[in-house]
Amino acid sequence: MSTVRNIVVLIIALVAWQYYVHNYGVKTKKKPQVAGYFHPGFRKVADVFKHSVESEFERGAAFAVYHNGKPLVDMWGGWADIGTERHWQENTISLTFSMVKGVTAIVMARLVDMGLLNYTKEVYHYWPEFGTEDKKNITVEMILSHQAGLLGLDAKFSIIDYRDKWDMVENLLAKQSPKWPPGTAYGYHVYTYGMYADALVRKVDPQHRNLSQFFQEEIALPLDIELYIGLPEEKYHRFARCQSASLWEFRFNLFDFIALFGSPYFDFMNIFNLENHDFNNPEILSIGHPAVMGVGPARNIAILFDYLANNGSIKAKRLLSPALVKALQEPLTTNLPNVYLLSNQASRGLFLQKNKQGHSIIGHSGNGGSIVYADVTVGVGIVYSTNYLSVSDQ
Repeated sequence: MSTVRNIVVLIIALVAWQYYVHNYGVKTKKKPQVAGYFHPGFRKVADVFKHSVESEFERGAAFAVYHNGKPLVDMWGGWADIGTERHWQENTISLTFSMVKGVTAIVMARLVDMGLLNYTKEVYHYWPEFGTEDKKNITVEMILSHQAGLLGLDAKFSIIDYRDKWDMVENLLAKQSPKWPPGTAYGYHVYTYGMYADALVRKVDPQHRNLSQFFQEEIALPLDIELYIGLPEEKYHRFARCQSASLWEFRFNLFDFIALFGSPYFDFMNIFNLENHDFNNPEILSIGHPAVMGVGPARNIAILFDYLANNGSIKAKRLLSPALVKALQEPLTTNLPNVYLLSNQASRGLFLQKNKQGHSIIGHSGNGGSIVYADVTVGVGIVYSTNYLSVSDQ
């Protein structure tokens, strides 16, 4: 009965929201602009991006393709803030949402490369408190490939607690029981993927840095890549504010959304209860949650994945060894049942699929249709980032 009541309340709220957006939604008299660079061979790609922005199918977006450290496409356009008619510019910073899980996977691979972590070792070897009877067999790679059954938490706390009360958060993570026998299924760990990875980094790093700090000091700064897990306050003026889809668009996906009710997957919603507008709050954006809070210019995410596409190195700089790049391409969830609608195979933190050319690609998508991947066949890193949180992810 409570589920039916929730659905009725949801439908009423959606109708009210649609009325508000239709009558009072943000409108602008200015036209969106598109700028940037593309190699002549990518003119058709550039035209598609330009049309998407100028037609306002997208409110604001950036698209980049890098090959061996050089841009083939680096374009941006639309609105960084439609309310103030601030255009998306070359140095605009956007929120990656779950694309940052791919960055987190790279951090974990770097720790393996350094000999501080072993994918096949049980988590409790690094974190003894984690080793309750029902979790003793959970390995590091089970956590990273969404097999651990820890996609939700019984206890509730705020995103601010994640920043300020880490000891409490770590204790809750360690005590949590799996939702299924680990290794027997897989389902998307929306928030907890980053939490457990963060806890492991703090345990194995000799300096006990959190994952955000480790990434910044060991990867981003040495590679000269402006990319953050948690947005520094002084960078907020460059941020592309998130804009939610209207209910007119949302209602076409209403039944897919309703299907979440009663699903064990819905547990993830009960951790932080964040709404889309919360992701425009500078304080929340500053919190280094490694499952959702990646922030930076889109091109820099493409550059990072360009390293993966080129066997871990570009020119004289190395991100990962070839062996670790290969490890990120190995499927771990073949023949496992999906707990919730994961169509892609998971590796050690990335998703695997084939593109239209039949090339193997590795990467991660994010809310609203953002996506980053490395095409290891042709050696390119590709990213599409948007601040328009459409429901269909098209």
